Amino acid sequence: MKKTWTISFVAFCLVYLQTISSIGQNFDTYKILYEGFKNPPEQAHPKVYWWWLNGNVDTLRLKEEMRSMKNAGISGFDIYEFGVYDNTKIKAGPAFMGKESLNTIKLAIEEAGKLDMEVGLNVASSWNAGGSWITLEHAAKSIYSSKITINRSTGKKIKLPFPVISEFDEKGKKRMISYASDGKPAFFQEIVILAIPINDNSSYLDTSQIINVSNFFDPVTEELHWHSSGEWEIHRYICSNSGEPLIRPSMNSAGRVIDHFDSTSTKAHFMYFINKLDSALGDIKNSAFKSFYMASYEPTGNQWTVSLPSEFKKNNGYEVYKFIPALFNENAFDPQTTNKFNSDFKKTLSKLMIDNFYKKAKEISNSYGIKINCESGGPGPPLHNVPVEPLKALGALDIPRGEFWINHHVWNEKGIDILRVVKEVSAASHIYNRKIVEEEAFTTFQQWQEGPFDMKPLGDRAFCEGMNRAVIHGFSHNPSGTGYPGIAYHAGTHFNDKRVWWPKIKPFNEYLARISYVLQESDFVADVLYHYGDKLPNYVGHKNSRFYISPGYDYEVVNTEILKKLTVKNKKLQLPNGAEFKLLFLEGEEEINPEVLEKLNDLVSHGAIIIGPRPKKVAILKNQNYTEKTKGLIDKLWLDYKSINKNQGSGKIISGIEPSRMLELINVAPDFSYPDKDLNTLDYVHYHKNELDFYFVRNTTNEWISRECSFRQQNKVPEIWNPVTGEIINSLIYNQKNEYISIPVTLAPYGSLFIVFKETPNTSHYTYIVNSRQHPPFLEYTNNGICFLEDGTFELKNAEQSKTINNFNQVQTLEGAWELYFPKGWGTPQRVILPKLNSWTEIDNKSIKYFSGTATYKKEFQYDINSNSLESPRVYLDLGNLSKVGEVWLNDKHLGIAWAKPFRFDITEILQPGNNTLVIEISNTWSNRITGDAINAERYTNTNIKNTKIKGLNTYLEWVDVPLIESGLFGPVTINTVNVW
Repeated sequence: MKKTWTISFVAFCLVYLQTISSIGQNFDTYKILYEGFKNPPEQAHPKVYWWWLNGNVDTLRLKEEMRSMKNAGISGFDIYEFGVYDNTKIKAGPAFMGKESLNTIKLAIEEAGKLDMEVGLNVASSWNAGGSWITLEHAAKSIYSSKITINRSTGKKIKLPFPVISEFDEKGKKRMISYASDGKPAFFQEIVILAIPINDNSSYLDTSQIINVSNFFDPVTEELHWHSSGEWEIHRYICSNSGEPLIRPSMNSAGRVIDHFDSTSTKAHFMYFINKLDSALGDIKNSAFKSFYMASYEPTGNQWTVSLPSEFKKNNGYEVYKFIPALFNENAFDPQTTNKFNSDFKKTLSKLMIDNFYKKAKEISNSYGIKINCESGGPGPPLHNVPVEPLKALGALDIPRGEFWINHHVWNEKGIDILRVVKEVSAASHIYNRKIVEEEAFTTFQQWQEGPFDMKPLGDRAFCEGMNRAVIHGFSHNPSGTGYPGIAYHAGTHFNDKRVWWPKIKPFNEYLARISYVLQESDFVADVLYHYGDKLPNYVGHKNSRFYISPGYDYEVVNTEILKKLTVKNKKLQLPNGAEFKLLFLEGEEEINPEVLEKLNDLVSHGAIIIGPRPKKVAILKNQNYTEKTKGLIDKLWLDYKSINKNQGSGKIISGIEPSRMLELINVAPDFSYPDKDLNTLDYVHYHKNELDFYFVRNTTNEWISRECSFRQQNKVPEIWNPVTGEIINSLIYNQKNEYISIPVTLAPYGSLFIVFKETPNTSHYTYIVNSRQHPPFLEYTNNGICFLEDGTFELKNAEQSKTINNFNQVQTLEGAWELYFPKGWGTPQRVILPKLNSWTEIDNKSIKYFSGTATYKKEFQYDINSNSLESPRVYLDLGNLSKVGEVWLNDKHLGIAWAKPFRFDITEILQPGNNTLVIEISNTWSNRITGDAINAERYTNTNIKNTKIKGLNTYLEWVDVPLIESGLFGPVTINTVNVW
């Protein structure tokens, strides 16, 4: 008995210690994330593209701009040299990576180190990768052809014409091709000579009738020593440089694009940079230089490389040569042959580019302590001719990067936003364990139209698709004397110290950093895995576009490489990173990869639940001798949902059923829900860390909304983490019901919050609120209690008590005139008296009507401290509406910067009885002043940007035609006194 008791006691102690350890670990996680959210570390803060236009860099301004970035909450930059259209305003600087350029790069890296900033460098002057140092053998290549017709009367020595390789492309742009004295390209290699019979009886070529006659060709004399009866077309194919130049290099930095499919070209290119930087910096690993950046791959024409024929055969098990005519004529072969060849050809290019460019660049750079990041998967077709499988390409990098734009009009034929590459990048980062999801953020052709609040809903949408670090596009370097708004790269939100609202931008950057930090430090949660198929080119699409479940569910995307690594644990599909999913959905394909088929058979045999359309046949892959068992797996595995009897579904892949219905059948309720969720008013994303769950929820509308939000959580306590203010507040109303915890949530226009669930003893709280409306009243959780933002009678309840609240908020509008002060040097009066608040554009004074800059409002007002008898009043200053950013002082006390709705501050401790002085600075954008200069032939502004797009129109407007943007403080400005319950 004593022995038994001792064993039991020891077991109890072990369990107790494990429990204490777990609680301690969870507390430590919470504490770390709590502090990191309030004060995000540098790696969570946004970076910028730093445009060095035409390579013209002023080193004094360079230092000023870096300090400006640091003060604004930017953690680093990618140096990106770029040529621009207007070379009169932006003089040409030195050649990129030449001695002077390298010295400037060195200076930037050294100064960044002093400021604790990180530096990346784009590996070209503009893009694609390349430069003036790229030799012909390492330059991009293409395939060219010539043909002649021969018959019986043709002699036995046939002179084959050399393919015509023009020095101009189809658009009339000069190619960077070097020619020898005989007029032929200085670099070329013969690929194959094909004899193709002329057969009037068939519209398609037959590869069995095509003869490879290369052995009969003398490349020196260019004569073919071959003869056969009948009529033949003799096709001569050669590989030579494509002449693809850098897209838009600075004036002294033109160069060739590298051969992205050849590892020796990649090595030569990256070692050029590494050797240069090493000579300038010494020990690269101990410098602020951290990464190479390769922009999106945007080539034209047929892509080829010298090793392609051998790689094609190795990958596909047959020679490429007889199928080459399909590259020049899509109708050369019957559709089935053409489709098979095109698929194999694209997969070969994909493998070559991933292995020989992305992986090779990573291998080389990592050996010197340098990381690689790139938009390697897209945007793909139809915008760019990207030949790679995007998830695998992105997974080959250290830091995958995508992009999203402000208000554009580029969709594919299925209506999918192809300039929104976020979900694809986040999926790649998750499944390949890359952790960071960078996004080229807020790109636009709308010049100086937006403020930070205009950017917020787009950033929030990107966070809901998985972004966890913004790389803002971009910060244009401005040498001294360029004026305002200064020179700029033609695209991007001009995010630099020439912006009107730049001195007030830090809170926006801190907001981005808070969300980024939480998403960087936790793991994505979803219910469904989506296999997006094997075809190339491929793409994921933006969230809920190509694949959609129903509101309240999210999904992860996998490719075949990762699908083959899936395991099953307790009937859940498990990724190598440990993430678990309840359901796998397969993209419908005519042919299924046999390796995928065999993996699916293994997964369902271990209890995985899989649904998707039934394929028609098994694809034929290289050197695969599939058994009858493999060929019969389609029949064995697939079962139509309508044919399922009570016990038939086990071990089957179900077709004919939607993911939402299957989730319902297996009792997987939505992860996030609210009463009118079918309207998609709210969007969300869910992340998890140890026992903490983070739901980032955003309001997709420009209206206040309040909803009873339900989260699939149990036995946890919710908190509200506000990324705009950094506040962390207990939710004082929540209710556990079945598998959900429900919380009334109020969101401002385009507002967003983290709802965080933690394991902790339940605190005193109400379980629900009763009112006469369909949705909960507008309310706000504070550290002092609950504030109702509307009048009415409400009842708060829990199991022990019920509390009736009669809420009446007092609103004092600041009526009457305002003083408005303008800065000197802009033609405006120093001071005007406004009888009421309205937009500057409505004022009948052209210097104010077209004013861009920061103007200061001043008003004195009286407050009667005895005007209410509330028990626990809080007093708020609400600015109403404004454009674009405000900064506020009350009684000489700084309240803060207002950039996101509601433009409101707690002034309970600052408001004085009697007289009070309110000062508000408002900053707008440069658009109005540029328009005013165009209309009135004035010269207050100076820029190289001659036109812009505006929201709602997909055309460029000259500045004289650009509508004015409402600017200033519109109000109503009110003092709101509310009770805290």
